Amino acid sequence: MKKASLLLMVLGVLIFVSCARKETPMTILTEDYPPLSYLENGVVTGYGADVVAAIQAELQTKAVPELMNWDAAYKRALTEPNVVLFTMEKTPEREDKFFFIGPLGDNISSFYTLKDSELAVPDLKTAQGVKAIATTTDWFTEQYLKEQGFTNLVSKPDPKDAVKMLMSKEADLSVFTDVNLPRLLKEAGVEATALKPVLELMKTQYYVAISKQTPVETVEKWKQAYAKLEQAGTIQTLKEKWFPVSESMPE
Repeated sequence: MKKASLLLMVLGVLIFVSCARKETPMTILTEDYPPLSYLENGVVTGYGADVVAAIQAELQTKAVPELMNWDAAYKRALTEPNVVLFTMEKTPEREDKFFFIGPLGDNISSFYTLKDSELAVPDLKTAQGVKAIATTTDWFTEQYLKEQGFTNLVSKPDPKDAVKMLMSKEADLSVFTDVNLPRLLKEAGVEATALKPVLELMKTQYYVAISKQTPVETVEKWKQAYAKLEQAGTIQTLKEKWFPVSESMPE
């Protein structure tokens, strides 16, 4: 009887240790932001998706990324533990709210208007005076403009709606990045030359973000896996896959 009890105790300890060693299950979220992340044949793909998949391969985890509107994904990453959100710009407003892994690359954000528009926007003060600026809900560009006191923003959860508002002249301006705009115009059925930049807003870097409530040990494992991939040249290889040298590749 004593031997049986001892055996059960040993088995219990082994099961506890085995469970403790398992990786924390992560929820992985992203948005439709090609070529960094988008849905193709029912599978989330893109440069950011490839980086996250490579990190998971290092960690031997297989969480499947879920694609949703940015505002919904952002709110979950703000409030829930063990959430990975890619890709995210690292801005002063966000810096203390998430853990960041990267950077994966750079973005240049600019105000855009219709190519035949005569609207001149030499500075932010002029932009504050237009009737309407189409923005995407909780995108870093919208957050930045709110911080600057803009009250003429028309926020939509889908960035394609910002394109449509410009084309229909419901908005005078919108804000896009050089990385995302070409594919965004294509998805909206708009010619690549339909819009023109009128004022550069900011240069930022995008990362893989992890919710602040996530255990530090888990975050460190993700950071170490990324560092290993970067040292091996894997991150650069993935970047060149999605941004060939012959194209305009973000630095």
